[in-house]
Amino acid sequence: MNTQELKINYKKLLNKATQAKGRKETVSYLNRAAKIKSKLYSTSKVNCFRCNGASFLRISLDETKTCLSCYGKGFLVQEIQQL
Repeated sequence: MNTQELKINYKKLLNKATQAKGRKETVSYLNRAAKIKSKLYSTSKVNCFRCNGASFLRISLDETKTCLSCYGKGFLVQEIQQL
Protein backbone atom coordinates (compact mmCIF):
# COMPACT_ATOMS: atom_id res chain seq x y z
CA MET A 1 0.00 0.00 0.00
CA ASN A 2 1.15 3.52 -0.64
CA THR A 3 0.97 6.34 1.88
CA GLN A 4 -2.28 7.72 0.49
CA GLU A 5 -4.08 4.39 0.98
CA LEU A 6 -2.62 4.04 4.47
CA LYS A 7 -3.89 7.50 5.42
CA ILE A 8 -7.38 6.67 4.15
CA ASN A 9 -7.47 3.37 6.05
CA TYR A 10 -6.20 5.13 9.18
CA LYS A 11 -9.00 7.71 9.03
CA LYS A 12 -11.62 5.01 8.42
CA LEU A 13 -10.45 3.02 11.44
CA LEU A 14 -10.57 6.10 13.66
CA ASN A 15 -14.12 6.84 12.49
CA LYS A 16 -15.15 3.24 13.20
CA ALA A 17 -13.58 3.49 16.66
CA THR A 18 -15.67 6.56 17.51
CA GLN A 19 -18.84 4.78 16.38
CA ALA A 20 -18.08 1.48 18.11
CA LYS A 21 -20.41 0.42 20.90
CA GLY A 22 -18.25 -1.78 23.09
CA ARG A 23 -14.88 -1.37 24.73
CA LYS A 24 -13.32 -4.41 23.04
CA GLU A 25 -14.47 -3.30 19.61
CA THR A 26 -13.08 0.20 20.17
CA VAL A 27 -9.73 -1.13 21.38
CA SER A 28 -9.40 -3.45 18.38
CA TYR A 29 -9.98 -0.57 15.94
CA LEU A 30 -7.51 1.64 17.78
CA ASN A 31 -4.86 -1.11 17.79
CA ARG A 32 -5.24 -1.56 14.02
CA ALA A 33 -4.98 2.21 13.55
CA ALA A 34 -1.81 2.29 15.67
CA LYS A 35 -0.19 -0.33 13.41
CA ILE A 36 -1.02 1.73 10.33
CA LYS A 37 0.28 4.90 11.98
CA SER A 38 3.59 3.22 12.76
CA LYS A 39 3.92 2.21 9.09
CA LEU A 40 3.25 5.78 8.01
CA TYR A 41 5.74 7.13 10.52
CA SER A 42 8.50 4.69 9.57
CA THR A 43 8.28 5.65 5.89
CA SER A 44 8.48 9.38 6.61
CA LYS A 45 11.74 9.34 8.60
CA VAL A 46 14.91 10.80 7.09
CA ASN A 47 18.39 10.78 8.62
CA CYS A 48 19.39 14.14 10.05
CA PHE A 49 21.50 16.19 7.65
CA ARG A 50 23.76 17.51 10.42
CA CYS A 51 24.52 14.43 12.53
CA ASN A 52 23.75 11.67 9.96
CA GLY A 53 21.65 9.73 12.47
CA ALA A 54 24.18 9.75 15.33
CA SER A 55 22.01 12.20 17.35
CA PHE A 56 25.06 14.09 18.62
CA LEU A 57 27.70 16.42 17.21
CA ARG A 58 31.33 15.87 18.17
CA ILE A 59 32.97 19.18 19.03
CA SER A 60 36.33 17.87 20.18
CA LEU A 61 37.74 14.50 21.20
CA ASP A 62 36.40 14.87 24.73
CA GLU A 63 33.16 16.73 24.13
CA THR A 64 29.91 16.07 22.28
CA LYS A 65 26.66 18.02 22.17
CA THR A 66 23.15 16.99 21.27
CA CYS A 67 22.17 17.78 17.71
CA LEU A 68 19.54 20.52 17.80
CA SER A 69 18.30 19.88 14.26
CA CYS A 70 16.81 16.49 15.20
CA TYR A 71 16.72 17.12 18.99
CA GLY A 72 18.80 14.03 19.70
CA LYS A 73 16.55 11.60 17.82
CA GLY A 74 18.86 11.05 14.85
CA PHE A 75 16.11 11.50 12.28
CA LEU A 76 13.79 14.13 10.90
CA VAL A 77 10.17 13.62 9.97
CA GLN A 78 9.62 14.44 6.32
CA GLU A 79 6.81 16.84 5.53
CA ILE A 80 4.75 15.16 2.83
CA GLN A 81 3.41 17.87 0.55
CA GLN A 82 -0.02 17.43 -0.89
CA LEU A 83 -0.52 18.42 -4.52
